[in-house]
Amino acid sequence: MNPDPPDPSALRAAADRLVSALAAHSDPEYRLTVLKRLSRRLGEEYYPMFLRLLGVVAESDDERAKRLLADTLGAALRRMDLPGGALSSWGATGLPDRAGPIAAGALSGHFFGATPRRLLGPVEYLAVWHLQRTQRTPLGAEAFRTSLEHLVDLLNHSEEARTLYPQKLAADAQNELEGAYTRATRDRLAAVAAAWKAGKSPADVAQAALDAAGLEPPGSWVVRDL
Repeated sequence: MNPDPPDPSALRAAADRLVSALAAHSDPEYRLTVLKRLSRRLGEEYYPMFLRLLGVVAESDDERAKRLLADTLGAALRRMDLPGGALSSWGATGLPDRAGPIAAGALSGHFFGATPRRLLGPVEYLAVWHLQRTQRTPLGAEAFRTSLEHLVDLLNHSEEARTLYPQKLAADAQNELEGAYTRATRDRLAAVAAAWKAGKSPADVAQAALDAAGLEPPGSWVVRDL
């Protein structure tokens, strides 16, 4: 299930308030607190709304706003504390450990895969949402490409973010992280990291993600836009 998107004017107004709140403080740590507070207030269900707000800034012609937001995300990367969203893990389901009859109470949300979840940064969230079975309707390929391109373009406005995020993705691609990523997702993250490190354009980075070898979502899956 996915929340209904707000109208464009509401998104622009919210993005403007976010940038104004960040610009009101010179301390990058405080700015990060503001950004994380927004992510937490939106909650897990509305983390895609947080991504949409980043996208609105990325699509604008306000270079100062882009640098401000990118620098804040760069500070988050430096601290390894990105504002994240949670998606259900593909390997989360499992039978109770004990042998014998299974009580009805044991078949909780844990059994059906509602947990465990781990917080994912914006790029990782997009990749998992696009490629894996989660609590959300999968993200379509074109929406994934466009959202990733805008996000990379935004992050490139901070040298720190442009340097640290590909390093993080490359490291994540080498680890299964307790079932958080499938092989196909790790392939995509590795492709994004390699293209980004090589200095390719945001459009080429997004295309590299789609071109990476790996399993595509089955044709029977229903997909949606961000």
